[in-house]
Amino acid sequence: MFIPPLSFAQIADDAFETSIEESQIYIIVQIQLRDSNQSLVGYIETDRITVVNFEELSLILDDMSTNPENTKIMIINDKKYEVITGMGNAEYISDDTVSLSGITNDGETLVYANYGGFPIRAGDLVYTVWTMVRPA
Repeated sequence: MFIPPLSFAQIADDAFETSIEESQIYIIVQIQLRDSNQSLVGYIETDRITVVNFEELSLILDDMSTNPENTKIMIINDKKYEVITGMGNAEYISDDTVSLSGITNDGETLVYANYGGFPIRAGDLVYTVWTMVRPA
């Protein structure tokens, strides 16, 4: 039997600091799966995000940050950060499996989260909340 010396749970402790230092952004996505009666049937939250086009994402965040409903300022260890939230939803018309969520612009994927996924049925709704933190 093989037991890895380091687990993802141990790595996640400094995910925020590492992400901000290396990429100048930290992103977490929360995904809710609701059935056609709006009952919650699944939930996934992950910060295992891949940024494909940081420059284009930054332009979108610059635009979103002008709306105070999307943006908050927080201070951590005397450093100022901008917290920008974006939401999306999708209703499915056929049975499928969802294992990828992303932010696109003009058909180009800018950011995506690839997770274990969950099965969906026709009529199910998927609500996605992207929370993006960057130095202010």
